[in-house]
Amino acid sequence: MIIQSEIEIAAPPMKVWRALCDFGSYRKWNPCREVLGVAGLGEKVTLMIGLNPEKRRKIPAIISAFEPGRSLSFRTGRFFSSDTESFVIVPGRRGTLLRHSAELTGLSVLLMRGKWFESNLRAVYDKVNKALNKYVTSGSQLTMSARNRRRAGR
Repeated sequence: MIIQSEIEIAAPPMKVWRALCDFGSYRKWNPCREVLGVAGLGEKVTLMIGLNPEKRRKIPAIISAFEPGRSLSFRTGRFFSSDTESFVIVPGRRGTLLRHSAELTGLSVLLMRGKWFESNLRAVYDKVNKALNKYVTSGSQLTMSARNRRRAGR
């Protein structure tokens, strides 16, 4: 199963790339995730996932694609179930076209298939894309009150 989302960002591709690879800044803009580790091909990182920063799940991942200015992918799972989340950066007419996708294979497809799951994951990706857009175009950070509103509105 493949889930895709995209957004046009009025910023140069390298600015978007730097924000995606600066894992320490994720707390400032990403409402759903933190990444612990170093950006680089083959690096082992920990994804902290969830809307509530105090209750995020730890998921081990490997950076499976790392092309500076072009693509970043995180692969989780093993053997029978694997998920790859990718960010692909394409120079656009007004800055950057960001393609954000997930490819779920194996057991994860059986466990998480259905329109409800797909539409919810796409909505989360859209929310992340919009937050990244706001961060790189205005420098706005996610505030604690905004985080709390998101959590309360689940």
